[in-house]
Formats: sequence, C-alpha cells, structure tokens
Amino acid sequence: MGKGVLRVYQEDWHPFQNLPAALKRFSDETGIPTELGWDTVGVGTIEHMFEQMIGSFTADDPAYDIICTDEIILRDMAQRGRVLDMAPLMRRDELTLDTVTPATREAVSLGDAVLGLPCINTCSMLLYRRDLFDRYGLPVPADWTELREVAGTLQDAVRRDEGREFYGFETRGAAGGGHAVWSVSSFLGSYGARWLDGNAPAPTTDAHITALATYLDIIRGVCPPDQDVISFVEMRRDMKNGRVGMVMDVGNEYAHILDRDPELADKVGVALVPAGPAGRAPNLYTPPWAIPVGTDMPDEAWELAKFLTSNAQLTEDGLKSNAVETSSLPVLYSGAFDRHFREDLLSTVRASRAIACEERPFSDHGIAVCEVVGNAINAALRNGDDAAATYATIRDGLNHHLEI
Repeated sequence: MGKGVLRVYQEDWHPFQNLPAALKRFSDETGIPTELGWDTVGVGTIEHMFEQMIGSFTADDPAYDIICTDEIILRDMAQRGRVLDMAPLMRRDELTLDTVTPATREAVSLGDAVLGLPCINTCSMLLYRRDLFDRYGLPVPADWTELREVAGTLQDAVRRDEGREFYGFETRGAAGGGHAVWSVSSFLGSYGARWLDGNAPAPTTDAHITALATYLDIIRGVCPPDQDVISFVEMRRDMKNGRVGMVMDVGNEYAHILDRDPELADKVGVALVPAGPAGRAPNLYTPPWAIPVGTDMPDEAWELAKFLTSNAQLTEDGLKSNAVETSSLPVLYSGAFDRHFREDLLSTVRASRAIACEERPFSDHGIAVCEVVGNAINAALRNGDDAAATYATIRDGLNHHLEI
C-alpha cells in the first residue's frame, strides 16, 4: 500500500497520457498525494499488466490502491470478494451509470454490485488506406466476404504496380488473453455465436465453425506471414510503413495516428467493422477504475475514481490525449469532440458505441478463459489447423477451465 500515498495503476497507452496531469491537479485540489505506476503493453508484455492487476486485488497488502482494470479480470476478482463494491458509495453520493451504454453497465456490474467506474469504451473498427482504395476504385468493405475480396484485389494490385511486399489486411493474431482473442471474437459475434452460455461453453453450432473458417481464410490469404506475433503495436508500425492496406483495431489507436502522423492521416480513412450474417459485432473493452478491498485508503481511492471519470476530466482527456473512445455518452456526443476529432473517426466511434458489447469469453473465471481462445487461434495460425480442429481445441480448453 501507499502508506498515505494513493498508488494508482494504469496501462501506459496513448489515451491515458493526460493521467499524470490529472493526478497532479487532484492532489493539488484535495491534498491527497498520489503515485502513478504504469506499463506499456504489447506482445509478450500484456501478461505483466494482467499480473499487476490481479496481484493488487488478491494481496492483503496491495501494491496499488486504485487500478484501471480489465473487466474480465475484475469480474473474477469480484467473485472472490476482492473488489470494493461502489454501489453504496454511488447511492450516498448520488452517482449513477446513466451516462454509459447498457453493455458498459453490464460489464462493470455483478448483480447489484458496481465493480468500477468506466473511463473508456474501445471497440473494433477499420483503418484503411483511402488513397489506395481511391486509386484502384475499391469500396470500403461492408462485410467479411467483401473484406476478403477487396484485400485480395488491393494486395495483388500494389504488388503488381509497385513490386514490393504488401498485404491487404492485418489484425491481432498473437497468443494470450488480449490479442488474437480480441479480433476473432468480432468475427464470432457477427455470425451470431458466443463463446460462452453463462459460465459454460456455448453449444457448438455451424456459426462457430464458419466464423473461425472466415477468420482463418482472411488471415492466411491476405495477411502478413508473421500475423501470429502481431498486435496493436505492430499494426500501427505496419500501417505507417506502408506494409498493409487495412487493419482492424480500435478507435483510440486511430485517433493517435491521425493526430501524430499528418502524412499518414492524409492517406487513411476510418470505417465500421465489417458485418457477418448476424450484423456487426464490434468487440467492447471497457476497463473501469476499481478499488481492491485490501487498500488502506478506500475513501481517497473513491474520491479519485469520481474525479477521473467525471465528464469534465473525460473531456479534457479526449482533447489532450485524443481519448476519443470515452465511456461517457455526453462527452462522446459533445460539441468539444465535434470540433476536435476528424469526422470519419468520430462518426465511426459513435456508431460503433451503439452496438459494441463484450465478445470475448466474458465469465466469472477470469483472463485464463480468454487465453484458451487466444492460444488456440494463435496455434492455428502457426500450425495450419482448420476451423473445426481449432474450435475443438477451444471447446476442450473451455471445458477444462470452467470445470465442465
């Protein structure tokens, strides 16, 4: 614990870069000293972030007093009685979750308990090379079939005309609980399938197999050969270097690119995630500010959680850190955001927000269940396994972790 200093943990990511300034202002206004711990994440490092989150909730003497926590980890910790229930505090202070979507409220709640206060809502969408699409007269793909066709046509055309390495599409394919599982879950949801039915594996359907087959066909046909070690960091690199024509990741990543790389910004566009037979399924990630039960500064942590998730602070974060995927609907639809963010980005974020929901394996059993899916998908990319065999591996792993 901080022993009088409120210790804060957060991912060191673009949309959170205003956090040090926010903590300083909070300390100046309240007299409560704070100390920030944060880590950059990517392939091979996201697991450390998960360990920091889990460790602070399971410890009786936690390293951090307030943590912006992956909501799947948070649900697991709450089932173990390790998360401070904010519902009584919210009733006392007359706070509600009315400013976020129903899917967000569900993600940060467990029964009547509120596990954390939301700050961001990231979800899947496309970033594409608009200049190349215009050059070759290609449409922005509306569904996965079109994405495969457009990516293939673009890939062939650029290779033919420029004689260089180029791929039509790229998305997350690395192993673990935060990479391949993220991308493939948007495919699954768009086919009307789910990984789980409550806390049990969902019955296997044709939709499960077809969704996985579609994902694997796209990855093998129009994506780089190192797709199995790619996450959001590598996608940003490859888009900047002109290696790919489209990526599927999240709006906060794209906001950073549009702000920090004007040359690339002039060449790209933002669009909705493609649809499947059941529609579009942008995968929601909404880590809230949460408080471990072991902290010796619960009152101070609560005050900071309120401060960091106020509309005023979320607006400032949006404008100063390009945190376009704010959790607050009043902030997302504000005039300040209208004036600050590019129209294609903002309209895509707003449209995605209306339909985004948890597409990862969302259960009471933590991030290990996501790792089952991510590792099986990654193995398929490396070994050439087909969709049926891959889903059988996933189902066996889910049965094991869920003790079915």
